[in-house]
Amino acid sequence: MKKTERTYHLKNILDLKHNMKIVIDEAVELDEDDNFLINVGYLRVSTDRQADLGFGLDIQEADIVRWCTANGYKNLVLFIDDGYTGTNMERPALQEIMGAITDFNTGKSHIRVNSLVVARIDRLGRSLLGTLQFIQDYIVAAKDSKNSAVNRNREDINFVSVAENYCRIDKDNPQGKFLLMLFATLAEFDRDQIVEKLKRGRQARVASGKWMGGGNAPFGYRYNKETSSLEVVPEEAEVVREIFRLYIEEKMPPQKIAERFHFSGDQAIRQILMRKSLTGCIIFNGEEYEGNHEAIISLETWQEAQEEIQRRSVNRTASNYLLSGLVYCGECGAKMRYQKWGDKGHKLVCYSSQESSNARFGKADSCDSERFWCKDVEQAVIDELFRLKYLGQPDTRKTENSVDNIAVLQKELAAARKRLSRLYDFEDEDETDDVLSEKILDARQRVRNIEAQIREEERYSTIERKKQKIKGILRTLQSTWPEMNDVQRQSTCQQLIDRVIIYKDGSIDVKLQLRKYLKNTEIDPE
Repeated sequence: MKKTERTYHLKNILDLKHNMKIVIDEAVELDEDDNFLINVGYLRVSTDRQADLGFGLDIQEADIVRWCTANGYKNLVLFIDDGYTGTNMERPALQEIMGAITDFNTGKSHIRVNSLVVARIDRLGRSLLGTLQFIQDYIVAAKDSKNSAVNRNREDINFVSVAENYCRIDKDNPQGKFLLMLFATLAEFDRDQIVEKLKRGRQARVASGKWMGGGNAPFGYRYNKETSSLEVVPEEAEVVREIFRLYIEEKMPPQKIAERFHFSGDQAIRQILMRKSLTGCIIFNGEEYEGNHEAIISLETWQEAQEEIQRRSVNRTASNYLLSGLVYCGECGAKMRYQKWGDKGHKLVCYSSQESSNARFGKADSCDSERFWCKDVEQAVIDELFRLKYLGQPDTRKTENSVDNIAVLQKELAAARKRLSRLYDFEDEDETDDVLSEKILDARQRVRNIEAQIREEERYSTIERKKQKIKGILRTLQSTWPEMNDVQRQSTCQQLIDRVIIYKDGSIDVKLQLRKYLKNTEIDPE
């Protein structure tokens, strides 16, 4: 009696996952060791836009099925990665294919991949290194794989790219391996070209004042797709302004502000305080552009917040002492700290006068500076601040230049960026020639030069603003001091004083922050 051979189908031998699809299931052939020989197709798309450009999954599937049918493949299962970039080889469906090959080679499975078919080589990967390594690890025979620690293939797995059919791997076409390497290189080159073009497009976009995209609009704004710009959300904008006020004027800690407005934590508040886009600009690749959106806070307010952030980072202390972090020893230059002195109060003590501190910092000798009652020092410093109120008088000298240099430069910058954006548009439409490339380089340099001038003007403006702010505090200090609480008084001292130096004989030198911005002749009362 003749033995009847059994027919196998993919649906009976495969454990189908959500990213797998059987499209041809006439029969499954067996090799000489009774292993199942299956044919695999791989599809990938990263974005909806790729589907519009002709790379959609349905188009890839049709191409693969058409080729397999024409070449007599009796079984075909598709592995599909929907929404995964080609630069990363760790994709679910591709990992399933790798796992199937590995399981067969290690004896864990009797399902053997006979052929791998893709619609285009760039569907497998856009990274040259990743594509070639995949071929070395899973496609060619182990004896031909010179750079793989995982390849256990007894012979080549047939590899076919439908769009580049002359670029393939099979036993009868050794030249295919060379062509495959070539097309993998071209796929990566194509990707790099696309990335560079997108980068230029985004730069041109922000240069025209448009927001970078619809996602992640800063708190206080919503994204308008029609105008490609941000729109102010009034209720959120009010919260943003109050956050800045509480932080700058009332010196409220970020955690307290977060609790008041039900934010997730202090980090969310810090991000808002540091977000310069709230002033109406756009930051892209480390460069600043003028945005089309309305500012929620002024540039001056934002700068004040940055100064306050810096001040708090330098003077980190939970102490409420009036001169915390400001007092230095006039003999050795070390800082002086508040130290409880029995039941009578606190004294200011030089860090270097204590043996434990010297041992910690590797110093051999102790400072012989005296210890001073903090109340006496604080009162002397307050009296000196009151005496220096003459420094706060308005400057009667006329300003020679009343032109707003920053505003003028901003207009020049906007014009330069507009020109650069137009040049980028020409580059996208036409072949790039040497003249156009040179014009783009010149335009970029022009933008950078103007930005440097604006930064310098802003630095000067910031110094002038700080100077006027300190003068204003000094001018009214004696009358406002009695109305302040301890926290406000400490904050005022931090803003006015650079350092307080106490010498051994008890003399005190109060050095103002204003010394950084005024000439010595303006400070000396004589």
